[in-house]
Parts: sequence; structure tokens; C-alpha cells
Amino acid sequence: MGHTARSSGKQRRSKRGSLVVLMGWLGLFAVAAAQTAVMLPPSVTPLPALAGLGFPVGAVLLLAGCYTAWRQRRWKAGSLMLVALVMTAPLFRATWGCAGCGTQEGAGPEFAVVSWNVRLYDHYGWVGGESETGRSDVRKGIMAAIEDAAPDVLCVQEHFELTDRAAFPVVQPLNAAVGRGAPAYSHVVIARSKKDRRFGLATWSKWPIVGRSSIAFGTRNNNVCAITDVDWDGDTVRIFNAHFSSLRFEEEDYAALEEGVPNAEGRERIWGRMRSAYVNRVDQVTQVMEAVESSPHPVVLCGDFNDTPTSWALAHCRAALQDSHDARFLSMDGTWQGPLPGVRIDHILVGEDWSVQSHETGGEGLSDHRFVKAVMQGVRP
Repeated sequence: MGHTARSSGKQRRSKRGSLVVLMGWLGLFAVAAAQTAVMLPPSVTPLPALAGLGFPVGAVLLLAGCYTAWRQRRWKAGSLMLVALVMTAPLFRATWGCAGCGTQEGAGPEFAVVSWNVRLYDHYGWVGGESETGRSDVRKGIMAAIEDAAPDVLCVQEHFELTDRAAFPVVQPLNAAVGRGAPAYSHVVIARSKKDRRFGLATWSKWPIVGRSSIAFGTRNNNVCAITDVDWDGDTVRIFNAHFSSLRFEEEDYAALEEGVPNAEGRERIWGRMRSAYVNRVDQVTQVMEAVESSPHPVVLCGDFNDTPTSWALAHCRAALQDSHDARFLSMDGTWQGPLPGVRIDHILVGEDWSVQSHETGGEGLSDHRFVKAVMQGVRP
């Protein structure tokens, strides 16, 4: 009877192992599709871009399947899965970090950059509600979080101003939060105006700003890139503050997704928005990276990319720049405060002139995005 029980237990474990290995094959397929997503521009075909969104799930399935296959001595399956893991290692690094692997040693003073999509400082009460007091409290919370983060440079997306600045005070509070008792400098780029409202992005600096320009993407939305030259520690640093094309989902789109699988009309509408955003970002990212690569100064590129680490847009940027998130280890550091946890669509990337010391997020519950903060040191010859 004991022998029968042991035999039955082994069979159950074998069946479970077979199921895990099967899931590993599914993970291998998902990871291979994600690899295609980072290599193939969505302007050619946007369909593979969806695979990049599912990479974390596919990666976990592949890891579990590979481990189980080796334990069960399924050498062929284990070997193929191991090869897939090795070949897609850059995607794992982009998603979970690598504890600063390959980072050059820095020297001298630290330079801190914070990038944050502040969602119009809650002007429309998405967080604080309809009362002016609630909206004002959120706005003050944003300013307090910025002051606590103590950036040398602050890059804000979805910046918002009223013509009557006293009616919606953001400029002076931002000067105070960044300057922290000293003068602060700003570069505001307005992408769209409507009556007394102005929408765009802005860069604030503790250090003098010695150059201002921008890249207009030609869309009707708030997508633009500010280029700001900052005189830091006797050197000029070029800051690129970008807001790339978003999905532009409406309430009906979010509602359809939350209810389950949307109907045919909903699927077509949602896919149309996604397809348009993916294609627009190809052109926008290409324009910005051309400007980055022609910069005569050390570069910091940051902003709301509206794309995940396993996307063509991020892969294109990472080919020339360091992702500050590489300083982390086994952490996804999600920045979008939506229904899906761990989605990181806000990024800071730097040139080879920098050594990234740390990467963190913050600003919980004050916008639909968390901020990203990176601290760097210069790499001295």
C-alpha cells in the first residue's frame, strides 16, 4: 500500500511538472514575440507591440518551465528554454534592472533629476474631487513631494497654467519647491492653448538655464519635447523632457476593459487608439533621438514615454543611452497608477558621460503617474 501511495504521488508530481513545462513553452512563445516587438518598428506593423506588454508574464512562465524541465531531466526542452532565456536577457534587464551591472564609476557632485506627469496638477479634480479644497490639497501634495525629492532638475509633463496665475498657483510653488530657498529657473513649452488655459510641459532647474528650444511633433495633443541646456558645476548639460503620444483612452474604453473582453465595436475602437499611438511614437522617438545623438553636451532624456521597457521605443533609446532603472535589481518600479500593477511607462535615460547612482519612484496617489528620480555622477576622464 505504501508503494502504491508513493507511485501515485510521483504520478501527480509528474503531471504537475508536465503542465509547468507546457506553460514554459507558452512563455517561450510570448518572450519570442516580445523580442520581435522591440526589433520591429510599429510603423511596419503594430501588432507585435502588444506582445511587449505581456513580457513579464511570459518571462515568469518561461523561467518556471525551464527550471522544471531541467529538474525532470527533459534535456531538450530545458536546453531550448535556456537558450531562449539567454537570447532575451536584455529584455529581463530592461524590465527588472541589473543592479548597475556594467556601470562606470562616477566622481564629483551628484546630479538629481525628477520626471513626473502631474496630470494638470489635478485641475479637473480627478484625484481631489470636485471641491476646490480637495484639488488644492492635491496640488500642495505634488509641490511637497517635489521639494522632498530635492531635484537639481525637474521635468514635468502635462503642465497646466491659467492665464490668471493667481487663480491657479503653480509657477511660484514650483519655483519654491525646486529652488528650496534659492532662485529657480524654468523652461515652459506650451503645446496647446484653449481660452484661458495652457497645456504643455516644463523644466525647472536649480541651476542657470543657458539654452532653450523644443521639438514640436505636429499633433493636436500635448505631445512635445523641451530641450533645455543647464549650466551645472561649470558644465553644460542638455535635458530632453519629452511627452510621447498616449493611447488617449476615454472612460468608455477603460470601462469596457474592466468589464472583461470588449465587444467587437469596443475592440476595434481600442485597437485603433493603440495602433495610432504606437505609430506616432516611432516618428516622435526618432526625432528626439536624432537630436540626442547630435548633442555636443552630456545628455539626460526623460519623460512620459507611454511605452513599457519591452517596446521598440525604449529599445531604440536604450541602444544609445543608459536606462537609469538598470541601477535597480528585481524591481519593476511601476509608474502608471492604473489598474495594472508594475507598468513602467515613465523613464530617465542618460548618456555615457554619466554614472547612475540610484533610481526610485514616488508621488503615490497624487497623479495617475508616479514620479521617477535618478541620481547621477559625472564620469571623469
